[in-house]
Amino acid sequence: MSRFISNSLLVTLLASFPSATHAFTIELAASSEFAVQGSTTYRSVEPPAAFLVQPSPFGRPVLITTGPLAARLLDPRRITRDGADSEVIRVDTSGPQENFLSVRPEGPNLIIDRDGLTMTLKESPPLLGDWTLDDLVQALPEYRRGAARYTPDPAALEKLRHVKQPTELFVFFGSWCPHCEQAVPRLVRALEDVQGVPIAVTFHGVPHNDWDKDPMTDDLRITGLPTMIVRRDSQEVGRVEGEEWVAPEKKLAALVARPAR
Repeated sequence: MSRFISNSLLVTLLASFPSATHAFTIELAASSEFAVQGSTTYRSVEPPAAFLVQPSPFGRPVLITTGPLAARLLDPRRITRDGADSEVIRVDTSGPQENFLSVRPEGPNLIIDRDGLTMTLKESPPLLGDWTLDDLVQALPEYRRGAARYTPDPAALEKLRHVKQPTELFVFFGSWCPHCEQAVPRLVRALEDVQGVPIAVTFHGVPHNDWDKDPMTDDLRITGLPTMIVRRDSQEVGRVEGEEWVAPEKKLAALVARPAR
């Protein structure tokens, strides 16, 4: 598996999506990746990337698009909240395109200006060190929603429900890593569906830059993110890496039947 290292999540977002006209309605969800102090930040569910910040120092919500890069004020009446998920909103972008603000990248952040007021959309610091499952999904709404959308393999879940021997999972991830955002919630959902079995999990967050310099990734020879180490009686029985994260519960169910090596 190739390593996923990017110097800036914002640069990744800006470069990943070609310039395109947004549909009249954009669906966005609460995001932990970028933040404005004192406000809630939402990121578009589908590309091209867009952000909504409310409240804002400009008196109205600010919609920021990246395809092309632009920012403008919105009438709050154009924002509706999803009835089933309070963290999901929809923005009506139809009508006159006006009330634009100045927006420019500055390192990993975006600076928005108008009439002497400035707002900075900052890249959030990464989660570092060890996290429990509950603390992880509380800190990362993207993971919480990803877990809710995933349907684990029923046969693998049935095998996991019959686990009797205490098993430890140690998951290396980066909160800044898009691949981790897609993959790790699948494991979260599987573990939520088999609560009560003797499987303990620890999620270890690594730095954005030089993540492979983290002492634990070096000691355990972690070569890609995410990586899950499966242990029994303090002995490693296997790992989940690369394409195995498409359905991590399948590989985990296969590993727990193996003796320690």
